[in-house]
Amino acid sequence: MRTVYREIDVYFENRYIKTNGLLNCIGRELKVVVGKEEGQDYIEVLKYLVDYILDYNPTIKPDQTIAYYSWILKLNSDDAPFYNLWEADSNGDGYIQGVDYSIQVIREQGEECKKHNVTPSFPTFAQNIVISKGVYEGLAVDAVRYPSPSHMSGWWITTDLYDDNIDSLMNVHYYHLAFKRPDLLKYLALPYGFRFYISEREKDVWFSQDVLE
Repeated sequence: MRTVYREIDVYFENRYIKTNGLLNCIGRELKVVVGKEEGQDYIEVLKYLVDYILDYNPTIKPDQTIAYYSWILKLNSDDAPFYNLWEADSNGDGYIQGVDYSIQVIREQGEECKKHNVTPSFPTFAQNIVISKGVYEGLAVDAVRYPSPSHMSGWWITTDLYDDNIDSLMNVHYYHLAFKRPDLLKYLALPYGFRFYISEREKDVWFSQDVLE
């Protein structure tokens, strides 16, 4: 398995897919361990990072975190001359080697958007989501995504415990919800104007034009 992307070699070696050509840009190469996903999935992750590095010329520090669409990766620096890709653990317990969960999350979000013929609008780990009591506890949720400033994802997610008192709502980071309610993740890349209702018995997703007006 070998390909060239933007003059950067991407190749398979000893359970890892690696780059050759980034050394002069960030001081190291990248590598990612191959897990249960298809080889092309890992290549797409590396291509995403190559684009970021070549387009923005960032200063990369050891163990830096980098957003991968709506998940987050860490450039583990223990294996010079490579940065080894790790990802946030799905339960929020630090970082683990590999990117399998990241691939799964982005795939499922993309598939959900494709069902509704829309382009994904991925939230980021640093953005905020508005939630009510009962969301973290796993109750049925009613969600709507409003046009919002850049620090907000636009999602407002409530349960039957919401009493219409806006002061009772909580502003939380996207990643807190992602760790607490992974069952909601696949819906969160739906663009502004979308709503969903999710319970044990019902899953309903629809677009509401009045949200945008």
